[in-house]
Amino acid sequence: MKYDLIIEKLSGNAATGKVGKIKKRSGDTINPGDTIFTIESGKGTTKYVSKYKGVVEELAISEGDTIKKNQIIGKVEGELIEENKSPNYAKKTTYSFGLAKPLPKNYEADVVVIGGGPGGYVSAIRAAQGGKKVIIIEESRLGGTCLNHGCIPTKALVSSVDVLEKIKNAKSFGLEVQDYKFHLKKIMKRKNEVVDTLVSGIEHLMKANKIEYINGKAQIKDSQTVTVQNKLIDATISFSKLIIAVGSKTASIPIEGADSDDILTSQELLELKEVPYSITIIGGGVIGMEFAFIYSALGSKVNVVEFLPQILNNVDEDAADVIKDSASKMGINLYEGAKAMSIKTSLDGNKIVEINKDNETKYLTSEKVVMAVGRKANLGSLDLEKLQVQLNERHNGIMVDEYMRTSNPNVYAIGDVTNKVQLAHVASQQGIVAADHINGRENKMCYDLVPSAIFTMPEIGQVGLTEKEAVSRKLDFITSKFPLMANGKALAMGETDGFVKLIADKATRKIIGGTIVGVHATDMISTISNIMASGLTIDKAVDVIYAHPTISESIHEALLMLNGEGIHFA
Repeated sequence: MKYDLIIEKLSGNAATGKVGKIKKRSGDTINPGDTIFTIESGKGTTKYVSKYKGVVEELAISEGDTIKKNQIIGKVEGELIEENKSPNYAKKTTYSFGLAKPLPKNYEADVVVIGGGPGGYVSAIRAAQGGKKVIIIEESRLGGTCLNHGCIPTKALVSSVDVLEKIKNAKSFGLEVQDYKFHLKKIMKRKNEVVDTLVSGIEHLMKANKIEYINGKAQIKDSQTVTVQNKLIDATISFSKLIIAVGSKTASIPIEGADSDDILTSQELLELKEVPYSITIIGGGVIGMEFAFIYSALGSKVNVVEFLPQILNNVDEDAADVIKDSASKMGINLYEGAKAMSIKTSLDGNKIVEINKDNETKYLTSEKVVMAVGRKANLGSLDLEKLQVQLNERHNGIMVDEYMRTSNPNVYAIGDVTNKVQLAHVASQQGIVAADHINGRENKMCYDLVPSAIFTMPEIGQVGLTEKEAVSRKLDFITSKFPLMANGKALAMGETDGFVKLIADKATRKIIGGTIVGVHATDMISTISNIMASGLTIDKAVDVIYAHPTISESIHEALLMLNGEGIHFA
């Protein structure tokens, strides 16, 4: 009997893949379990395994071909081996319609990781690479807040609106685009596909590193035991070492109306079905300003209320000024040094935000209100007393040492729950440090060169000291600033807003801080990080040749300017 060979599934539910090594060809005999060929995708490599006993009649693929789900790639003549006769087949699932109880199951692990975010899954992989038996527990989806509700989906939206902005300004490039329109549902669909792809990739990494993944909420039984229950199992897990990576949750401010069900957070902004006519965002930090630009580009009238004197208060004033100018051009209204007092609902259903600015009461009316005042450590998710784990002096995070150990030497904590630096890449590095210590490697956590990446329009990348920090510490330093308007690639791209600024210690002549505002700033900041980490002096760093024409040449120009030897800017 003849059967079609069909691509039923790709690794991690990918949509497409590439044909790798072909093991069987037309005319070859095959048996159940034989690998016919391998499939490579962004989520890993998988095998196309035979479920037939017979002969390959036709194979209409070549190595390197792109294939997709449900594609027919050949034919086989022979016999289909039933599932219960082949060890390569999973048994059919039987359904009990919710009547079956979870199956009790006991586990033993060298390392248990609670939380599957950028700290948790990275620490799990690192511990497994050291030969440890690892179990990771995640209540929601692998990837944590960053991947599912934060960094990645936000940047997917940023990418969509970046294309939209380019279309709006096409005329300046000599192009005419007529009758363009966008569909928020399709933008959100693309965002979800990006997220799903990466989540599937992490699931693949768990399998590839032989890490047991259990979905469910972890409960602390005692200082050496964790329990977790889902629909299938009731697990009791004993461990030698535990890594807490439970992350953070959105914070709010105690004002009237802040706890209303219709007040949005960043998570709800990632799931909207329609673009609001107007939005008031309480909080002008990174999260607030990124969403301000996203929804302004999509057509919302945006207000931003920031309590501190400056939006993006952790960057220098000149960097913030570039962002404020850009916000003004896009019609974003900024209220700096303004305190939100209350949120009320008008008769027509709109929201009214009462603010106090310059000792005057003002009112902002909008369709939606967003709370974007930061995040707080998710300390209530576990019984820390049973683990004998103490909090820090401010009681806003778990106390850890330079190896990420808590007050219990068998328990480590990483990521936002420590409230050290709430950034995904810090959580990942903390995870590596914790796993290395468990694996017997000497690796201490250092926060001196943590870069920040802010996806406003334009972007900001920053590492080391800002100029205002250098001044407050009364350091003897020199500084330079090269504007992107003097960079050929930036001019060709029509992206001349921003600059590269460097700060160097006057005595050692080493870079102690850098800020980039402008196109590709978040990608280029790692170049400055590497200069600082390698300890290069200005005199050594200027000898590196930068490709032309690139935006990164601006870094070289800023280095030259520290010596008063700038080439393309006087």
